[in-house]
Amino acid sequence: MSGDDSAPYDPDTRRLSKVLVEIGADPATRISFDDILDALSERSFGALMILFAALNLVPLPPGTSTIFGIPLVLLSIQMLLGFEKPWFPAFMRRKSMQVETYRRFIARLEPMLVRFEKLARPRYWFVPQMIVERVVSIVALLMSLIVILPVPLINQLPALSIVLLAIGLGEQDGVWLGTGLLVAALAAGIAIGLGASVGLAALHIFG
Repeated sequence: MSGDDSAPYDPDTRRLSKVLVEIGADPATRISFDDILDALSERSFGALMILFAALNLVPLPPGTSTIFGIPLVLLSIQMLLGFEKPWFPAFMRRKSMQVETYRRFIARLEPMLVRFEKLARPRYWFVPQMIVERVVSIVALLMSLIVILPVPLINQLPALSIVLLAIGLGEQDGVWLGTGLLVAALAAGIAIGLGASVGLAALHIFG
């Protein structure tokens, strides 16, 4: 892919944001994780990573980041190992929620996803896809491990980096990919700094 980003780009009419809204239009009273997996089957890892990471960018009850972070860890590991399709244990696939709860979640996510999707397009893609996938999976795994930490205010940046990386990978957009890597570096620096501060404080108190 050349660095010329002036070529016209026809956006996919069934963007992830659109598919997620359509899932909530189902007349069923509950939506299971299995239902979501089936609807996103053709999109696989990237779509699920965007979904679970983006859920950490909206205001949710304390502890929710750990719940949504665990699937991110599983997805990142499977992507790193070269799985063709995501795998989740049966007990996770059976989990469900009220359709109205799902719609509230998606109503918060949709405007943000639409903005990201409108700005993403194929450009500046100089590295083979396989190499990029491995790099993204490693970085996403590290960011996922930060997301699951039950520490306030440090979950949003790593979650944002995963969203940007997954969109960049899916659209072959080098700008989003590079931005995601920069955000990941910032998130890692903050996490390391916080960990060092806690360690020094513990040494001061107990040393």
